[in-house]
Amino acid sequence: MKKLVFILGCFTIFCFGAKEVQAAETIVLTENTVIYDLEQGGLQQFEVENDLGESYIIIVEKEPQFLLAASSVSNGTYKITKERTLQWKASYKIDVSNNKITRAHSGSATAYTGSFKSLLLKVDSSTQATYYLKRTLLGLESSINLRAKLSGSSIAVTY
Repeated sequence: MKKLVFILGCFTIFCFGAKEVQAAETIVLTENTVIYDLEQGGLQQFEVENDLGESYIIIVEKEPQFLLAASSVSNGTYKITKERTLQWKASYKIDVSNNKITRAHSGSATAYTGSFKSLLLKVDSSTQATYYLKRTLLGLESSINLRAKLSGSSIAVTY
């Protein structure tokens, strides 16, 4: 009986042997993240609220490419914008090629109330760019970070 169970067990293992599995990079989402779908493209707008109940508008938009031949769906320039209505607006652009962020540029920040003390736009890695801003209002300083992380067919924007 033991031999029969052993033989059936071995037969089952060989018949239903290991299968090839492929894994793609996954984005670990934090609460303050929105996802831009590269396959959908165009302009995607998100109205969000942070932990403190403050409302923001996040816009990700693919810039038009008139003279470039058709290529990967994700290749191109994307504009990332974060706005706190009637207070401030910040945006920057990232260039994406072969699933990598090759450049972050055209950083812009407008304060409708208060002022911006410092602005730093940098590519943190080949898949991530962040716009670091420090804002002053009535003598109080606050930090604003706007991060874009590229993964597969999406851009995760952390606000």
